[in-house]
Amino acid sequence: MKRLHSILILFVLIAQAVFAVPDYARTFADAAKAYDENRLPDAISGWEALANEGQKLPEVLFNLGNACYRNGNLGKAILAYRQAQRLAPRDPDVRANLGFAAQSAGIVLPARPPLAALLLDFSRTEWLGFGAGGFWLLAGALAAWILWPQYRFVSRPAAVVLAALLAMALAGLWAHRDLEISPECVVMAPDQKVLSSPLETSTPLLAIPEGAIVRQLDQRGNWIEVQYDATRGWLPAAALAPVL
Repeated sequence: MKRLHSILILFVLIAQAVFAVPDYARTFADAAKAYDENRLPDAISGWEALANEGQKLPEVLFNLGNACYRNGNLGKAILAYRQAQRLAPRDPDVRANLGFAAQSAGIVLPARPPLAALLLDFSRTEWLGFGAGGFWLLAGALAAWILWPQYRFVSRPAAVVLAALLAMALAGLWAHRDLEISPECVVMAPDQKVLSSPLETSTPLLAIPEGAIVRQLDQRGNWIEVQYDATRGWLPAAALAPVL
């Protein structure tokens, strides 16, 4: 019986370890307390742990950006703010703090064409929702058009509006897809120079500050081809972090 009891205790301990649910709320509260007490490295560590454990939520990334900004880590702050903006693009606090951090870093945020800016004001998840809803509502409107011809004066304009909504959702998803094909990256190291080719001895084209947001165009080994404003060149991959 004593041996069976020991086996049962061991089984319970293993089950607790396997099925234990991380206390994300406690980690968030501890990080917030560390931030309020100006223990910024502890706050950063806590919010980074949440982000690395699959909790890349706008509020986690926003608070991580605030802690990094106060701690003087401009590159990490801008990266966190930009990631939060991708998830909550219309959040005024995220947008404002990203602007403050960019101003402190001496950079200009990438300009976007008006249509792309409008489409990216909605997250990928939102466009997926609009697209799915528009598709099924459009299918219903077309079915009503066929089944009840006497009500086509209603179903026809409804189908047109829903088709336009579906087309806009597809355009929004394509805009986010473009950011996945040619992703944004943040320069994480100071005193970086964009080079004319992926060689350390190549000609410097432009000095680029920490926190600058660039677009990745290509990659060769440990070098990434980027675009910053109108300049295209190469930076070491170790100096960049992608905006996921």
